[in-house]
Amino acid sequence: MDKKIEERWIKGTKELIKKLESKKVDFKQFETIELFGRDGSWQTSEFAKIVKSIEIWEIELKWEEKLKKIPNSTIKIKDSISALKSEINLPKFDLILIDNPMNIFGKEKNCEHFEVFQNIKKIAKNDVLVIFNVNRQPFDYEKFPLWKKRRNEFYGDIDTSDMKIKFLIEIYIKKFLEIGFNTIFCTNAVRVFYEGIDMTHYFAYKLKKI
Repeated sequence: MDKKIEERWIKGTKELIKKLESKKVDFKQFETIELFGRDGSWQTSEFAKIVKSIEIWEIELKWEEKLKKIPNSTIKIKDSISALKSEINLPKFDLILIDNPMNIFGKEKNCEHFEVFQNIKKIAKNDVLVIFNVNRQPFDYEKFPLWKKRRNEFYGDIDTSDMKIKFLIEIYIKKFLEIGFNTIFCTNAVRVFYEGIDMTHYFAYKLKKI
């Protein structure tokens, strides 16, 4: 078996859930949204098992039938980024899942979760748990200069080809504060290993609106 990439979608999700439950997070009370549903076979299905309800946004119509099989779910085929930017009176959620694509994506050349962060307050309750993923050490990074440029703009004057966990934890505390949230606590779990490197991490932030 090729061990160059070890994807830990389900294992990593379960590890993260266990860490959060140890912090007294009560998932069964949570009204939840997943902003990038795809077919729901990754983290979405795992969280759907434990939350009160889950609303799933997915841009591709081809995934709708698979998504409908997820229990306690409401499926909306829509462009998450456009909806967050333009729609008003959006519902508010206790848990926001951002299973964003890596790199640059979409006609508007969005990047990772950066555009979501600018608008996340629109869908967040006063007390909210936000879970997203970060590729801290991308491979073949130099082949994607626009991706690198956008990451450098977001994270600042550092080497975004090898970001340390301590740095990421601290910068997201700062970024959440900038958009009106205090961090109550945060934690992380490895999502993908690449050649033995913990390349992609889940990050979870329990927040309170200021």
